[in-house]
Amino acid sequence: MNTFIKHQFFFISFVSFLLYSFSLQANSMQDSVLIYMQQANSAYQDNEFESAIGLYTKVVDMQYESAVLYYNLGNAWYKKGDNARALLWLERAYRLSPNNEDINHNISFIQQKLIDRIEVLPELFIVKWWNSCSKLFTANQWAIGSIIGCAIFVLCLLFILLIRIPWIRSISIFIAVLAFVFTIFSIIFSTKETARYIQYPEGIIMGYVVNVKSTPTEKGSDLFVVHSGLKVGITDRLNEWVEIRLPNGEKGWILESVVEEI
Repeated sequence: MNTFIKHQFFFISFVSFLLYSFSLQANSMQDSVLIYMQQANSAYQDNEFESAIGLYTKVVDMQYESAVLYYNLGNAWYKKGDNARALLWLERAYRLSPNNEDINHNISFIQQKLIDRIEVLPELFIVKWWNSCSKLFTANQWAIGSIIGCAIFVLCLLFILLIRIPWIRSISIFIAVLAFVFTIFSIIFSTKETARYIQYPEGIIMGYVVNVKSTPTEKGSDLFVVHSGLKVGITDRLNEWVEIRLPNGEKGWILESVVEEI
C-alpha cells in the first residue's frame, strides 16, 4: 500500500511539474510576443519599416497567429514599397478575420495599384450568394457556431419534453427548428471553408514579370504574362513548378519560387 501511494505521489508530482513547465514556457512566449509587438509598433510609428518588419517576422517565427499581427506586417511591407508581400500578409489576415473592414479596405486599395486587372468569371446568383454566406466567418467560427446551435437545440428539446405550458412549448419548438437549421448550415460552411484552402490553395505572385508556360518546363511556350501582387489559384504541382489558375479561368505553369502560397 505504501509503495502504491509513493508511486501515485511521484506520478502526480511529475505531471504537476510538466504542467508547471508548460505554463512557464507559454507565459514566457506570450511575454516575448508582447515585447516584440510593442517594439515593432514603435518602429512602425517612427517610420522604421524595415525594423518593424523584422520584429513582426520574429513573432511569426514563434508560430504565433493573429489577424492584427498579419495586418500590421502587411501594412509595413506596403510602406516599404512591396505591394506583393503586403497583399500576402493582408490575405493571411483576412483568412483569420474575414469581416474586418480595415483588412478588406487595404486589400482593395493595394489591388487598385497592381498592373494586372483580371475580371473574375461570372457566377450564378445562387452560387455567388452561397459562397458569400460561407465566407462570412472562418472555419473555426462556423464550427463554434455549430456547437452553440446544437446546445440551444438540445436545451429547447428539454423544454419541450419537461415543460407543459403551451406557449413555452411553441416558442421552444420554433427556436429548436431554427437552431437545428443553423447547426446544419454551420457544419456545412465549416467543412466548406476548411476544404477551400486545403483543396484549392491560393498564392500571390512575387516575381515582377512572370511568363506563364504551357508545360512545366522552360521549353514550354509562353501563354501569357502575370505581374507581382496578383492572387492566383494553385491547381497542381510538379517538381519545382506549379500550375496556376487566374480569376478569369486561364491556366499555366510557373516556377514555384515566384509565387508564395497564402
